[in-house]
Amino acid sequence: MAMHTDYQGREKVAAFFGAHAAAVDRCESDIRPGIRMLGELGLLDLGVPDTTQGRLASMLLVVEDVASACLSSAFALWAQRMVIDYLSSSDRPASTSELAGLRAGTRIGATAIAPAMRHVAGLEPVPVVATRTSSGVRLNGPINWASNLFDDALVAVPARFEDGSGMVVHVRTTDPGVTVHSAPDLLTLGATASSSVTLTDVEVPAAAILSEDLPGFVRSFRPTLLLIQSAYCSGLTGASRHHIGERLTGLNAEFTDDFAELAQRHDSVRRRLFDFAQAPHRSSSRDLLRLRLGAARTAGEATGLEATVRGGAGYVASSGTSRRLREAAFLPIQAPTEGQLRWHLAQFE
Repeated sequence: MAMHTDYQGREKVAAFFGAHAAAVDRCESDIRPGIRMLGELGLLDLGVPDTTQGRLASMLLVVEDVASACLSSAFALWAQRMVIDYLSSSDRPASTSELAGLRAGTRIGATAIAPAMRHVAGLEPVPVVATRTSSGVRLNGPINWASNLFDDALVAVPARFEDGSGMVVHVRTTDPGVTVHSAPDLLTLGATASSSVTLTDVEVPAAAILSEDLPGFVRSFRPTLLLIQSAYCSGLTGASRHHIGERLTGLNAEFTDDFAELAQRHDSVRRRLFDFAQAPHRSSSRDLLRLRLGAARTAGEATGLEATVRGGAGYVASSGTSRRLREAAFLPIQAPTEGQLRWHLAQFE
């Protein structure tokens, strides 16, 4: 395994997100300063457009480091990075002109691609309907959930035609007909501008169409998407693992065996994560799905064990232990959800 252990600016990343995690959790700050800082360090587009030969591994390490301090920021980083990937694959003029801002972190990217994955799997159709026009397409329908929906964010949106075929386009949250609804109170991720959107007769020019091959689009980006999601699960696990390891004394020594099993599972997740990063598209779908499911489950186990050994101090709402518990509670419902992952894996049996 070629495990990457460093990248330029790593100390700055750890210091920044460690210092800002509590404020982000309390929604006294949002995720945009962190995205801009990563852009200034040139870390948002590591491995783009070529993810082969291990170039994605450094990006995964960045995601792990951010998640170990603040999962909200790592989740927003995942969305930003995926939009950079989507637009980098397109030669359309509108996509090319947006890339500089996304790479620099001065333009925020939001991904609403989850319905495309369900559509391609045959679980349910994409809810946004496209109609061709003389200049491009017109969109109508809901985006039931997306994050990074800040003012003037660029949103990657899947849509379907009446014949069942699909496409992917990008729009701005400020475009006419795009209505971003008020964000609900969330258990965590409140600083990520996560909400729903309604598209009403939104005119999209041909230059903003990313792909008219929805299945091919999903196949192309699913490996990177699953690996980055697995990386932020691993980063969260690593943070809890560190805090547990510091407290295995006295009565907590009873949890030594539990900790050893957790460490073994986390090591397995990281080994596969960085192995698959060497050549993502040569990794099997089954292996990537199993990694993503296992990484999320391990994070839940780690935060639960941390809470147990931390005791009452971890039950304080403002504690890092409490925050990590809430962050881990999000992972089973992050698309692809645990139910979707288990359904996909069952198809291989």
